Amino acid sequence: MRLFGRNNSKKGLLNTNTYSSIEMQREELQEHVVRRIEPYEIKRAMEISQKSLSERYSRDLMMEIYQGWPDGFIVYSVRDRIFGFLAGKKVTQSEARILMLATEEKYRSLGIGGEIIENFIQTCQIYGFITVRLEVRTDNRRGIEFYQRHGFMVTSILRNYYSDGSDAYVMWKQLV
Repeated sequence: MRLFGRNNSKKGLLNTNTYSSIEMQREELQEHVVRRIEPYEIKRAMEISQKSLSERYSRDLMMEIYQGWPDGFIVYSVRDRIFGFLAGKKVTQSEARILMLATEEKYRSLGIGGEIIENFIQTCQIYGFITVRLEVRTDNRRGIEFYQRHGFMVTSILRNYYSDGSDAYVMWKQLV
């Protein structure tokens, strides 16, 4: 379907197919919940991770993360279908760390990651953490900007951090 509009330089027409797709995705996500993952859902988190992240994580490692701090492993779901997740861990009594954050590719830029990270930050505050730390690839502009929008600041660089030799920025957020 095409409508007239000022935003399209090609003969003043605006293609609404993309708009409709985004609106359908938003509608599909309206009845969502952000909650702690259940152990049987680890497999789905792994699927999203393998499609979204460059590092590979085994089921055993994912279960270990979950068992270490179940409240720190958060999912965004609609009627029990997971669209994104965050896996975090307690580092010390005052510090938490985000190990993984991923959203199903088709549903990125719809606010899923933002809701997940804000829920995680609230959880960290309930637990009395003072700071949250994470690592992000130095070439992941979109990820860096996302974390900065959520109050994280680059504090240092880790050379050859990832398995392919890529560098990472260390980012921190002060909670108190």
